[in-house]
This record gives sequence, structure tokens and C-alpha cells, in this order.
Amino acid sequence: MHLADALWGRYPMQGVLDFAESHYPKQPPQQMVEVGCGVGRWIATLAQRHPQATCWGIDYSYQMLKRAHEFWVQGRAIDIDWSHKGFPPLPPVQTQPLDNLHFGLAKAADLPFEANSQNLVVSSFVLDRLEAPLEGLRDMHRVLQPQGRLILVTPLNFEQKIHWAQCYPASKIHNLLQGLGFEVLHWEENLLLSEPLDVHGNAVTWRCLGVVGVKMT
Repeated sequence: MHLADALWGRYPMQGVLDFAESHYPKQPPQQMVEVGCGVGRWIATLAQRHPQATCWGIDYSYQMLKRAHEFWVQGRAIDIDWSHKGFPPLPPVQTQPLDNLHFGLAKAADLPFEANSQNLVVSSFVLDRLEAPLEGLRDMHRVLQPQGRLILVTPLNFEQKIHWAQCYPASKIHNLLQGLGFEVLHWEENLLLSEPLDVHGNAVTWRCLGVVGVKMT
């Protein structure tokens, strides 16, 4: 879905990038990471914009990372076949390789970066899928430099009862972020994003939380 814009006539998750657009640091970040990058669309967009920056996409799916590396780093064309959803075949999708973009296999709660090393951490559609959401937030805070920025977009669609208790209603996440040492700069609880399902126009609408925080302590 994240590379097949031609199927929909747009990027379906453009709302994530639009939300982030006005919240990036004024000073261009030199070290940045996307946690739960999937096939790397968001972090690749940032790598294209900031060619002097070191950009990392982190995920816990080897297959996603393999595809992301092939496409964004090696510049290999990818065949996208959604014929099982009623779409005609697309020509292979290709992009220019990015030499400032890297991918790594890791859990959100154990990011492979030194403390205070990143200017920007971004993440979308990941927090509610983590086996330890609180530990994921804690490690995102750990790797950020003081005054580093977190941009987070997530539905609240937890799979475990304990995570609902810890993180719902959304005000609990606000309190957790403050407890970790973030100042919350922007908070939006009704960010609607539509995920297309087939050629007939069926889609899933996600009601998401959008958060921007800066590391204070």
C-alpha cells in the first residue's frame, strides 16, 4: 500500500506526513529515526529532504526491512500486484537509491542507538501494536537528544487488556509522556486516516492520536 500510489491516485497515508509537516524542528535534523518503518515511506521522505542527515528505519519485520532496503537503498524496482483486490497490474515501481538511509531490525523497546543521539524520532501505526508500548515510548525518549522531537501518530487499537488500561483514554498517554520528560507541543485526538482495501472503494477509517513532544529532561 505504501508504494502503490498509482492504484489510489494518491498516497493513502498522506495524512500522517501532512500532520508531521508543520511540526518538524526548525533546525534541519542531522540524526533521525523512524520506529516501525515498515517499507520505509516516511523515513525515506525525510532522507530525500535532508540528504546530509543520517536516517534510520527500524522495524521488527525482516521481510518489511528487506523490501525497504531493496527499494530505497539498492534502487531495485518492485512489482506490485493487487489483482486479488480487483486492480490491474502496475508497471514496476522504482526510485533513486538513497545513500543516507539505513535500515535495522530491532524492537521499539530496545533501539540500537546511544542515549541522546537523535534529533528526531517519528513513528506511525506502531504504538498500539507493540508488546510493551510504555517501554517503546521510554526508549524513544532515551535516544532523543535534549530538545529532540518526537512525532507520533497512532490509532488506539490495543490487542491486550493491560495496554488498554495503561494507555486509554488518550489522556493517559499524555501523562505518560510528561512523566518520561516530554513537553507535549501538539495534541490531536481525532486525526482520521483512510486505508483503502480494494478497487471498489472500500476502506478502513482509523481515528488516530497525533502527538508532538520535545524532550526536556
